Amino acid sequence: MSDLDALYRAILDRPDDDTPRLVYADALDDLGSADRAAFVRAQVEAARSAPWEPAAIRTRAFGDESPPDGDMPDLPDGLAWDGHPFRRGFPAIVQSRDGAAFVAAADSLFDLAPIESLELESTPAGDVAALAACPGLARLKRLVIRAGLGQATARVLLNSPHLGSLEELVIGAGLTSAQTAAAVVGSRAFRGLRAFSYRDEERGGAMVTALAGLATPPPLRSLDLQGNRLTADGLRRVIDSPVADGLEHLDIGDNHIGADGFRVFLRAAVILPHLRSLDAVRTGPGENGFMLFLSTAVAAGLKSLILAGNALGPPARGGWEGWAWHLRGLSSLDLRDNRFGDEGVRLLFRHRYEHLLHVDLSSNGIGAAGAAVIAAAPDLDDIVALDLGGNPIPEQARDRLRDRFGDRVIL
Repeated sequence: MSDLDALYRAILDRPDDDTPRLVYADALDDLGSADRAAFVRAQVEAARSAPWEPAAIRTRAFGDESPPDGDMPDLPDGLAWDGHPFRRGFPAIVQSRDGAAFVAAADSLFDLAPIESLELESTPAGDVAALAACPGLARLKRLVIRAGLGQATARVLLNSPHLGSLEELVIGAGLTSAQTAAAVVGSRAFRGLRAFSYRDEERGGAMVTALAGLATPPPLRSLDLQGNRLTADGLRRVIDSPVADGLEHLDIGDNHIGADGFRVFLRAAVILPHLRSLDAVRTGPGENGFMLFLSTAVAAGLKSLILAGNALGPPARGGWEGWAWHLRGLSSLDLRDNRFGDEGVRLLFRHRYEHLLHVDLSSNGIGAAGAAVIAAAPDLDDIVALDLGGNPIPEQARDRLRDRFGDRVIL
């Protein structure tokens, strides 16, 4: 066994420990694989960082999805690598057509790569008992059930004694009944989650009711409610409940909650004390709801704000006056596809954003005048990623942006 093979064996044996990965990167350097070593180090650093910190932003915006010269191990029948399988420098996410395929491969799978995430395309009832009994589940940090699940499946699978290390659960469309929702939130696996995502598109509301009714919720840091026909009242019930107390990230995207939904945040200063990231893509706040939200204590505490796809248009001429200081702590601001135009950019950058590391203003109808404002903006010297793609910016103005930001600007 070569030294590199021995280091890889250490990674497989201690998948939660970054030290063998970084030592492996040093060994790659010694062997002349500097690019591959840099990839491992960058992914490890990004994983250690909050999503709004420089390393995570840089990896998200510019990091390669696969390493240079990185060979992928062949997987057993019924399994495939995820489209973006790398975590902390090594392939970690596998997809399985069903539970039976994973069970059949589990004995050898974790000798191939430091697998930490399983995505099940389907969960046939006949597979569930064997899947729940599979010791390989103990290696998983993340479980994705793409097709949703029923009450009986939830009770058997999510009460498996082998899911004790699970931190993230993602449930796809098809979760439609109150009984299924109750089985999920009452399960053994749910109690230790730090991140939960679900889709309840057919009827909506069942999981909101189950989450809001939890007296002793798991230590959730991330809650994804995207695309669930969420109403303003449903949002209010969730953020009024104990399940929201520790949240650092909340995704309410693709729910047309309108201005009424954003009014919910007006009285959430104490209820969401730890919230640092809000994804509100395509939520339809309108200018009134947007301005109302900017006045809240929740907005003042954010490090990352996504308001993409809301067709906000240029802010009212006085709209940012007296409000922008609420966003002074932002590191990441995503306003893509909002029809801001040159006037919106001018109003946006009349104010100071001292901590901005990432700005996305792609597809906003920005031309030469708006580009000139951005090129001269005083608070963007430390920018890590500036996305202006999809805007009709003429070449001369693009050159000025490149002179200011170099390869940090996306055009």
